[in-house]
Amino acid sequence: MTTRARRVATDDLDLPLVFRGADALEAGVLTQRELRDGRWVRLLRGVYTRRDVEVTHPLRCEAAGLLLPPAAQITGASAASVLGQDWLAARDDVEAVIEDVGLHPTVRGVSTRRSRRPLDRGRAWRTTQLAAPERIAFDAAARTSLPWAVARLDALVRARLVTVPRLEGWLLDRRDGGVVRVREAVAMVDPRAESLPESVVRVLLHLAGIDAVPQVEVRHMGRFVGRVDLALVALRIAVEYDGAWHALPEQLVKDRDRLNALREAGWVVVHVTAADVAEPGRVVALVRAAMAGRSHTGRDTWPCS
Repeated sequence: MTTRARRVATDDLDLPLVFRGADALEAGVLTQRELRDGRWVRLLRGVYTRRDVEVTHPLRCEAAGLLLPPAAQITGASAASVLGQDWLAARDDVEAVIEDVGLHPTVRGVSTRRSRRPLDRGRAWRTTQLAAPERIAFDAAARTSLPWAVARLDALVRARLVTVPRLEGWLLDRRDGGVVRVREAVAMVDPRAESLPESVVRVLLHLAGIDAVPQVEVRHMGRFVGRVDLALVALRIAVEYDGAWHALPEQLVKDRDRLNALREAGWVVVHVTAADVAEPGRVVALVRAAMAGRSHTGRDTWPCS
């Protein structure tokens, strides 16, 4: 496996951006005193970077690669983060996978899954290698609840990092832990969602017998009004996930204007927050209440535009 160490200039020192302290000491680049003089921050046990470098989860994955066996692969949510999905915080454990053959050292800060089958060929990445796309998707979905499993798969398919047919084929005769949940999640994939929480809300509603359509364009009298996160089209009920960015002053004005336009078009808008998603019953209750209101007024067969 070929690794590509990124280098960074620190005074007159020639060090990789991420390096093992033991290697720097052995090479005589640093002394024990210099390693502890405040210029460095530890990423994992014995692995360092410069203090002024932004610590991200991909950087932590790069550090893990210096400690993992050569046959190990970065997988799951960690590999997804490396590939552009901003799912994990800098200090979250790195997810790795290795074949279940022989003994392998444990690394604090790294969660390693063992595969009963030989791993598919990954691809080299900086200090280590990334797992194959189907393995990444499987591990990302297998380590979380069903709604979040679907959400992660939605995002990976939307980003074209994996396809549903290839993942279905990969899962055909697997016996890995979590495989039943992942198969169930794959059957619900819909990459139209534009965020993980939107997907989670859709799945929560689906499991409660309420089918909502993602990313529906609303038009009124031939005019484009807006695109809603989820919609019960026949009832003209929009379900919108309000993330933290909706609290920004400039966004509040846009949201208010958009809400007024949707109401003018005859739509009811249900707002869902992170607190609601944390209590799934609340999400379903909010939408059911809106549905009951529509039925009560007799408006249960609205046209689509």
